[in-house]
Amino acid sequence: MKDLLTIVCLQLSVIFGTFSPSALAMTSFAVRPQTFRVRQRNLYAPHVYAEKIDFLATLLNLPGAQNKRSYWELSYQLYFLPEAKYDEASRRFPQGGYSPTPEEFPGKILLTTGHQKKTHLSTPEERKILLTGVDFKRKVPDAQRTMFGVLITVWAVKIFDAELKTTIYESGMFLTDASEVDPNDQKQAIARKTVYLIFSVTPKGTLNYSQSPGILAASR
Repeated sequence: MKDLLTIVCLQLSVIFGTFSPSALAMTSFAVRPQTFRVRQRNLYAPHVYAEKIDFLATLLNLPGAQNKRSYWELSYQLYFLPEAKYDEASRRFPQGGYSPTPEEFPGKILLTTGHQKKTHLSTPEERKILLTGVDFKRKVPDAQRTMFGVLITVWAVKIFDAELKTTIYESGMFLTDASEVDPNDQKQAIARKTVYLIFSVTPKGTLNYSQSPGILAASR
């Protein structure tokens, strides 16, 4: 994992629910992960913290998926950042477009880290990396279980498409709320149960990526 992160993590950017590599340069850190809830700072809300959380990474499309020489590697780190620490960090950053590194978020708590390489990619199921039952709530001090705690996903991928004869290196950092909007009531929050990473290689060899599960649903 360390080698891939060293090779790839030359430019980390904060992405908020986008599906375009151009967002790396365009995203402004001043924007908080999207939410439809009115924010009350540091509101104690332990009910929106899941005991366990799953991590699901998916390579949706790969032109050379049927070629046995194709493969993809993923290195990842999942952190929790307390709401107060997020606010402290954001005040230190300049206005406008800015791409902080993970080191600029002191106080984050590591939930899990890992590295996997996939060499059988012919079906969508084979292009999934699923980690279930990651301890979450017990790792967060009770006083820090507020409504707008943040999950940080740091990732690095290496994808070789044997049909395109192309190797893709990319890295990034996603921020999202630790809770999510209740689909039955947009003004209410519920515990987030899954953190997603979605990747797609175009016929031209461009890598698109997102953290929105809606991309997965649209592909079915």
